[in-house]
Amino acid sequence: MVIRKVGTLASCRCSGLMQHNRLIERTLRDAQGILRANLPPAKNLPDHQAVQSLRAIVRTPQVREVVERGHDTALCFVLRAVNRILSDDNQPDRTTINRLWDVLDEPEFNRALSGQQNMKRPPAR
Repeated sequence: MVIRKVGTLASCRCSGLMQHNRLIERTLRDAQGILRANLPPAKNLPDHQAVQSLRAIVRTPQVREVVERGHDTALCFVLRAVNRILSDDNQPDRTTINRLWDVLDEPEFNRALSGQQNMKRPPAR
């Protein structure tokens, strides 16, 4: 009976970890999508709106919990970096976007995020 309780506890922890990992992946993919919408020449999303959308994503209670309590996985570290960049409300929106590109366009990150190829990086301004 003790073994079942330990097994159940381990199963719950594993399930929670999987849910955190899925939330991290979804959040980072959403962030990439917002950055892509901000790319020229189409630039469907102005800088200010892109930054506000990204802040809304990382400031949800679920994402904040993962940032604070998530396991130290590569993707969690990336999410923490994104959160740190977006927490600086005083920097210009373009600076925030450029800093996010520095994090979200890293080859190691894209490999960790299911082998996705590098995103097209915007020209420097």
